[in-house]
Amino acid sequence: MPLLRTACCLSVAPLKLAVRPSRLALARAFQSLPPSAASAKHRSSSADLPSVIIAQFWNDLMKASRAKAALPVIPPGTNPARDESAIRRLLRATMLSRKEHGGGDMLPATLAARCCEFYEALGMDERQTFLTILARDFDVDQAQALAAAQAYISATSESADPNQGAPQNSASVIHRRQLALRAALRPLYEQFFDQVSHLPTGVQFLVSLRADVLTILGTNGNDAHLRALSESLRTKLQTWFGSTAQLELRRLQWDSTPAGVLEMVARYEAVHAVEGWQGLKQRLRGNARVAYAFFHRGLEGVPLTFVMVALVDAMPENVSDLLTDTDPHVDNPTAAVFYSISSSQKGLSGVDLGNFLIKRVVRELQALRPTLTTFATLSPIPRFRAWLAPALNEARAGRGPPLLLDGEGTIADFEQALEQGDLTSVKPTLLRLCARYLLVEKKRAAALDPVANFHLRNGACLLRLCWAGDPSEKGYAQSYGMMVHYSYRLPILHENNTRYLLDGTVAVIEPEHEDRDPAQRAVRWAVEEGGARVQMVSGCESSERARL
Repeated sequence: MPLLRTACCLSVAPLKLAVRPSRLALARAFQSLPPSAASAKHRSSSADLPSVIIAQFWNDLMKASRAKAALPVIPPGTNPARDESAIRRLLRATMLSRKEHGGGDMLPATLAARCCEFYEALGMDERQTFLTILARDFDVDQAQALAAAQAYISATSESADPNQGAPQNSASVIHRRQLALRAALRPLYEQFFDQVSHLPTGVQFLVSLRADVLTILGTNGNDAHLRALSESLRTKLQTWFGSTAQLELRRLQWDSTPAGVLEMVARYEAVHAVEGWQGLKQRLRGNARVAYAFFHRGLEGVPLTFVMVALVDAMPENVSDLLTDTDPHVDNPTAAVFYSISSSQKGLSGVDLGNFLIKRVVRELQALRPTLTTFATLSPIPRFRAWLAPALNEARAGRGPPLLLDGEGTIADFEQALEQGDLTSVKPTLLRLCARYLLVEKKRAAALDPVANFHLRNGACLLRLCWAGDPSEKGYAQSYGMMVHYSYRLPILHENNTRYLLDGTVAVIEPEHEDRDPAQRAVRWAVEEGGARVQMVSGCESSERARL
């Protein structure tokens, strides 16, 4: 439903208008319509009035307001989508306070809705112009911020100066200066976010708007103003979405979940693509496959993030076994394997939902299947190959650490085996380098691999590598088909999370059977290479059933 149309449904305080809009405004607008539109009016209820009538109604309402001088005026014959001054006037009017609008809630909501509909009608190039103006021209007012900072410094200096005798400024004065400084450091576009968020579909609009910002930054990441706007909006979205009290967990089921929701799950599944309805049905059928999603009232009917879980009696080494099982059925499963976690909203990138989702699903599964004692993932390693190629080049040039050990041959021979697809001949070396990538390579203090960082930040332990865990074309392109298990040991989740966030310490399940398992030998080598930043955890599964 268009934002402008839904603004009619807002429950608001009485308007303080100089002239109360009457039905005459609607009558004039109706009479100006062509016969086809006029006849459509008789077939529709008032809630379905043609948008042109509603637009005319709002125009009359705005003309009646005492704030009409502040409303944007677009000169006849101009294209507002390409007129930067018109965009500025529209945004500036949207950000005015209630007092500046003459009081009441209806007019600010109307202007915000008009601005949103204007934006939604733009092409991507015009949206970039709109967003650049919003980010650049409605950022922090530097002169106002400087004046507020000087006033605060002056107030605190006079209060603390022993030569002044009695304090010149009371604590209340300093507090007022502090509040004024905080307000001055707030970007003006945050007022736009706040106004829009109160519209019926405003939160959904802001999520889509941030998705556009991220798309633009993907090709022009040097725009500091847009980066700041994106981070500001991410913080707002984290406040609105980052609380379990505001998120509703629902189980996704083939027989009862609305088809529209299932379609979105199939479309946005980012880890292992779903091949048609039958492929999705296969992941939701049987007693050994479950899926859950988070929903939010701001985006009704949209699965924000969702997870797919296999209930098994033995840890799988290959994801294909999970995806191709036509009749998954386990009476007394002992392990829950999270093999896919995806998000449907690009605009919520950086908003931490997956952490809450895993913990909530663990609670649900403990109640659903009491025999479960192990909770782990079978995760991709999406950027291993992207790291390996330049790392080998650096090592060959002598600029990086020597990646190959004595007895592993030359870099040229290793690369030739990879190019020829002869992975078996370099299996121990490839596993060791993958373990190094996951446990030793860092981006600042965090794991370089984004999936590893996600699970380790949540308190998981690295369990073991899986050779040929994903034989698909995508798996080979990402990591030569290797995958990794992360174990969620419930009693130590919080401790692992705390250590990782403090200094990047990674928890690793102590490798076993190293004499006959090259994957475990690779993990052991990486543990020793990582030194104090790797914490070994006993491989014995705790019997404690800790509550998350």
